[in-house]
Amino acid sequence: MINAGKYNKKISIVISKEVEDDDGFLKKDEVIVLETFASVKTTKGFTLIASGSDFEKAFTNFTIRYPKTEITRDMLIKYNKRTYTIEYLNNIDEENVELEIQAKEVTK
Repeated sequence: MINAGKYNKKISIVISKEVEDDDGFLKKDEVIVLETFASVKTTKGFTLIASGSDFEKAFTNFTIRYPKTEITRDMLIKYNKRTYTIEYLNNIDEENVELEIQAKEVTK
């Protein structure tokens, strides 16, 4: 039994596609693949220091209910006015109940 209250942050999973604008020209645009609620956990600073990791390697873990839509690593996550690249996907215990997504924030 999963506590539905743990999925309390709304995220959007998007893919960048070329679409035609009103004048008939192709332009890159983000298309929403899935909007869902997630449990969000960030890597704590102490954990990074204790393991001797670089702060640029800090991941954010998004856990969602297992979607019917296929999620791939070429998609992006939009959360809290930030964009994240998907680095790793994990079907927890291979049960198709929850999907853990490890993502890294896009910095320009």
